[in-house]
Amino acid sequence: MSCPTHVCIVASPRPRTGKTILARALTEFYRMDGGSALAFDLDAMDSTLLQFLPTSTVRADIDDTEAQIALFDQLIVPDETPKVVDVSAHAFEAFFKVMAEIDFAGEARRQSIEPVILFATSPDPVSAKTYVRIAQRFPDVPLAPVYNEGIAPGSHLRDRFPPMSVSALSLRIPALSPTLRSIIDTKPFSFEDFQRRPPPEIPDILEAELNSWLKRLHLQFRELGLRLLLSKLRGSLRDHLQNLPRDRSRPA
Repeated sequence: MSCPTHVCIVASPRPRTGKTILARALTEFYRMDGGSALAFDLDAMDSTLLQFLPTSTVRADIDDTEAQIALFDQLIVPDETPKVVDVSAHAFEAFFKVMAEIDFAGEARRQSIEPVILFATSPDPVSAKTYVRIAQRFPDVPLAPVYNEGIAPGSHLRDRFPPMSVSALSLRIPALSPTLRSIIDTKPFSFEDFQRRPPPEIPDILEAELNSWLKRLHLQFRELGLRLLLSKLRGSLRDHLQNLPRDRSRPA
């Protein structure tokens, strides 16, 4: 069996949830871990992900049928290259509407694609309702809540956004100091470049903080990948056992 192609859909119905910084970190993790990754930026206004990662990111939209086909045709390619989709708040409803209409989850299973929805949580009540609705709408797609402690500190969101799948547990983004957050939010900062050669102007204490932050994120990304792979293996084994011919030599 070939390795599945991961499609990580990073989304939130609300802006300013830390969604794009997660998409950046995840894309660069895949590049450092496996050498390649492809990201899609659905933010028609700012294209922040594209500005940070221009060589790995494709500008995408779903404003018309042609654009929708172009986007999902790339997401359904089983080329073992991880895909990261940064779904902006204004494109949220349209993206998942198209995803449901074309039965992306069903086609993904047939093509050895492993999609996962990483839902950036928010204290906003609408987000909690939307989270439940997405879980009900796509029961076969792992849905993982993402808790960003720099935006909504505390554990109260865990009760409102519980993990919906054993194959995709929650992700936790640790808070960063204001100074370090200002540095990584300044274009064209790259996590990959930082780990290869830390800029000399970054103080040692901030370098250590960012290395610790990235280490904690990368451990969670690897665990997510392992869980998705195990889920794929279990599904393949189940399908194989169901398709085995019955032993007709046994007496009824």
